[in-house]
Amino acid sequence: MFEPTIEQSTIRNEVKPAVKLKSKLFKTKSTDLIPPFYLWSGLILLAIFTLAPFVYLFTSSISKTEELLSGHLIPHSPTLENYYKLFTGNGAGEFIAAMKNSVIVSLGTTIFTLFLAIFASYAFSKVKFPFRNSALFTVLAMQLLPSISIIAPLYVMMRNGISITIPFTSFVVFQTPPLLDTVWSLIISYTTFSLPFAIWIMTGYFQTIPKALEEAAIIDGCSRMGTLFRIIVPLAMPGIAATAIFTLLLAWDEFMFASAFTQSFDSKTLPIAIREFIGKHSINWGLMTAGGFIASLPPVLVSVFLYKYIVGGLAGGGVKE
Repeated sequence: MFEPTIEQSTIRNEVKPAVKLKSKLFKTKSTDLIPPFYLWSGLILLAIFTLAPFVYLFTSSISKTEELLSGHLIPHSPTLENYYKLFTGNGAGEFIAAMKNSVIVSLGTTIFTLFLAIFASYAFSKVKFPFRNSALFTVLAMQLLPSISIIAPLYVMMRNGISITIPFTSFVVFQTPPLLDTVWSLIISYTTFSLPFAIWIMTGYFQTIPKALEEAAIIDGCSRMGTLFRIIVPLAMPGIAATAIFTLLLAWDEFMFASAFTQSFDSKTLPIAIREFIGKHSINWGLMTAGGFIASLPPVLVSVFLYKYIVGGLAGGGVKE
């Protein structure tokens, strides 16, 4: 019989790992849509395209103005001078005030939106009333409207103050002072376009909670409000957390309404403060990139550390029967 030589055995042993590696990279399992090689290649490209702008923003913020204008991607002489000027320079007080306003507006919008969305979502998911589905789709349709379509009426409302009158009469029940150039104008306007999204997401999550749990609580003596806050809300916390995160990020990054409703740094937020570094005849690239990096840190940190709540909330996990 023919006996393979030592050289042939060595070649076969070297070929086998290569074949196995190729099989692992390009062979798909029954649960896979595409081969692992193409999947990981796509994920790597996606990570590069996602992280590259953030990395370039940081490298620009630690670069000198001459290097930025010369087009250097990597700073030759890294410096924290831009951050030092941002917090101790002439406009440091205005930038810090803008940071405080962004925090107040974002948290205020999130609290108001969640407070209203919890009651509305509970009604849409657990209470039977005429035209319930039509009303829910109407709420979703409000989300489809472009934000700029309501900026003019909201501006007039903020300029004159919000008033509540008895229909068909001139009797005013409630009247606020003019809200233009205040953080309240931003909180109210952000709530108007955050609320439809919050109601839609939380209604879907509330619907996954079994009706039997609510009925058992009512038998034990809970009222509607007691059932909502003792049964529904604790079980729906992942969905509520995801909604809160999205609302917070939306309010933090918003620019158009903040630009229209604010005139002084008593109410301007971070996006507007960063825009102020663009002058009529020049642009302060160093301060603008440093401010942009600081403004982008909270959304990035929230997304990194709370991503499981975002995914879990949007997946509509809930409690299954």
